[in-house]
Amino acid sequence: MNAHRHLASGPIGDPGESRIEPTVKTDFDLLTYAELGEEIRQAAERATNAAKKEAWKNLLTLTQSAAGEQNEEWDPTLGESWSLTSLEVEGFQGATRPFSVQFDSTPGVTIFHGPNGSGKSTIADGIRTAISGTTDWWAAVTPGKTRSGKTPLWEKVNCARDSESATVTVTLARADESLTITSHLGKDGAVNTVESYRTQNSGEPVPVQISATSWPYAVEGHPPVFSYADVERRVQQHEDLQRYIKNLLALGGCFDSLDSRVADLSLSAANSSKKLTAAKKSAMSAVAAVDQHFHDRDPSHPFKDIEWRDNISDISSWLAENNLTDRSSQLPEVTESSLQDLNKSLRDVDRTIEELHGNHPRIHHRLSDPLHSLHSEVQLIPEPGFVCPVCDSEAEDWVDRLSNNVAGIDELRVKRQAVAHSFSRLRSHLPEILSVVEILAQGNSLSDSERSFAEDAAARTSDLLKAFETFGTQPVADVISSFVRLRDRILRDEWEKAASTAIELSNFTRQWHRSRRAALEPYLSVWFDEHEEAESAPLWEATRKCIGELSDRLMKARASRFEGKAGKQVRKLLEDAGISLESLNLTRTRAELEVQGADGRTMELAMLSAGQRNAFLLAPLFATADAGPFGFLVLDDPVHSFDEIRVDRLAAVISDLAQFRRVIVLTHDERLKEHLLARSSRCEAFAVSRDTVTGEIDVQPTDELWRVLIQDARSVWKWSPRQSPTGYMTESQIIRGLLRQALDDALRQCVVKYTLKTGGSVTEAVTKLDSGLTTQSRMTLAQEIISSNTGGSHPVERALQACGHHLRRWNNAAHGQDEKKPDLNREIDAGEEACSHLGEFSFR
Repeated sequence: MNAHRHLASGPIGDPGESRIEPTVKTDFDLLTYAELGEEIRQAAERATNAAKKEAWKNLLTLTQSAAGEQNEEWDPTLGESWSLTSLEVEGFQGATRPFSVQFDSTPGVTIFHGPNGSGKSTIADGIRTAISGTTDWWAAVTPGKTRSGKTPLWEKVNCARDSESATVTVTLARADESLTITSHLGKDGAVNTVESYRTQNSGEPVPVQISATSWPYAVEGHPPVFSYADVERRVQQHEDLQRYIKNLLALGGCFDSLDSRVADLSLSAANSSKKLTAAKKSAMSAVAAVDQHFHDRDPSHPFKDIEWRDNISDISSWLAENNLTDRSSQLPEVTESSLQDLNKSLRDVDRTIEELHGNHPRIHHRLSDPLHSLHSEVQLIPEPGFVCPVCDSEAEDWVDRLSNNVAGIDELRVKRQAVAHSFSRLRSHLPEILSVVEILAQGNSLSDSERSFAEDAAARTSDLLKAFETFGTQPVADVISSFVRLRDRILRDEWEKAASTAIELSNFTRQWHRSRRAALEPYLSVWFDEHEEAESAPLWEATRKCIGELSDRLMKARASRFEGKAGKQVRKLLEDAGISLESLNLTRTRAELEVQGADGRTMELAMLSAGQRNAFLLAPLFATADAGPFGFLVLDDPVHSFDEIRVDRLAAVISDLAQFRRVIVLTHDERLKEHLLARSSRCEAFAVSRDTVTGEIDVQPTDELWRVLIQDARSVWKWSPRQSPTGYMTESQIIRGLLRQALDDALRQCVVKYTLKTGGSVTEAVTKLDSGLTTQSRMTLAQEIISSNTGGSHPVERALQACGHHLRRWNNAAHGQDEKKPDLNREIDAGEEACSHLGEFSFR
């Protein structure tokens, strides 16, 4: 729970004292996991639908898990409220030179007063940027872009002119610790880095990662800085207003984290379901292609379709039911007919070799090819000589003998060709042997001897194939010997058994089932990876709807309380105009406000004047000002387009807020300064100025305007020449004009202060006072407004006595008339005395 102790001002007359308000839970503090869990538990109990109840329980489990995982480290949003103690700015907006300002951390009002361009917004925006770590006003709403996509014309330039970077630092404090936050901006004006340091008991600063805590949500839900210009520029559509108000409802980081986690889990489950559906579709297509392939090979074979289910929870059972459990690799197909052809070709070779050589073939027959080759070569030699090249002995007829032998073996050529043809047919069937061996090698039930037999058959087949590669299919010795070795291995009972096993393993149906299983592998891989999440998709989708309902319920509950508080603030600011907030309807995308006018009829927001619109944007902020971790509120130009009565009403609201926090007001409006000084017992004022050449911002303590004017009059008296014939006004005219203005300001403050003390209408009193066109007439009207029951002499009467005959001269000087001046310094003293009687008078 966000708990905050607020400092409240002590009794009037004891400005040094303060009291601590008890720790309380406000309507708009950030939600905790415990509070969310209780809301969810109640929703689960109310649910009557089983699926809905399960979804709520699932959300409760997730909430409890998130609470258990919650970081135990320091959270700056918990504990006492933070006070603002200082701001340091360098290169930011209008501050081209380093600038710093200190703040009073006790409850009360601080006024920064100065003309346009003096640097007031630089102070406000600097505080906001440092605290939030962003140059946007609030994270959910950013300025609209133009059609060209360029930056809007009036968007602020955050990095000062001629600066390459900017830095803004705030220091916050509470009890015995302080928090320093620095935002570093680049040339583009965007925040690059944020540094945060926590210091306890004046010890060493310790870096903290503030963005990892609830701090960003606190800044969004309880914005400590309000700038009418920024808010008005960003709130242009109903959805903008919805985000503005929804942020102020401060559902907070716990809800946002829970919402994001549900969204992520729901999306992940939905994606898994989509992946599984897509994989199933691809698998069905792949299986259909396999079926078509086998159907083309054997149309008569009975093909049974796979029974596809929408949700397959037990994949093993489903695979077994559809004969898809065989995960063996795709095997070469071996049929009984193909092996019969192999055996036939082996026997054909064996027969043709026997026909060629007989039972005891002569050496001549075996050397038929070499003898023919030798005979051909001899025919090409003119003088072969008388030495036989075989026996190396003299034989005059060795060539004739060779010719006779060759002629004798030519009759065997046909038989040799028959052997070559039978070897060619055998060569085409040898892959069947290798297929059988490959099939057997993948079997799991072979004995060691059977496996050894298959391997030896494969080796002998390879040897014969190598012989064919070297010598072709001619019946040469290497080819015939390799064949004989293979024949002796194949034409045995062991081979018959191995062949039968291979035929069984490569059965058409089994091959078909294996092909189906292979086609399913991508689907099965996706199933094992995604099915658990995919099965949870309906639950997470229902849970996502539950968190949406929870959001609506929480928003509705807080919006209902918000409506009452915001309506109260609207009445405070606009009741005199008859304008009231009748209802607020906050949906997920829009905010609908029903506004009633003085005639009792509904008004469109567009019918409000600029000042009334400003009041309507301030009201939501004031409605939730008692919540959050910030013990201060910064208001930049809060009286934009305000009339006199609106200024007075705003001053009343600010004074109420200032009882428990420091309210920092930046304004160029003298009226707001005047009303705040009159209303607040703890109010300090500073004059803000900026050198237009150097960009240096200066902040100096100031007082009531009449004191400033009196001091100006003394400065003119001291420093101006005694003769100024070429001047537009003489020094006497300037001094007397300043004295008249000072008297008028003190008179006005006196009337405002009296009216506030007596509970009268400030607006009516000031309007009556302003009806006087001369100082004398205004003094007379002030005497009528202020009752004689003032606890002593009448302040206006004492002021008139102090002014004496000087009053006429001051009036004349204000109208351009000049008189001889016996002693202007005495007139200044008289003016100061008169203003003091009015400004320092205490009403009972």
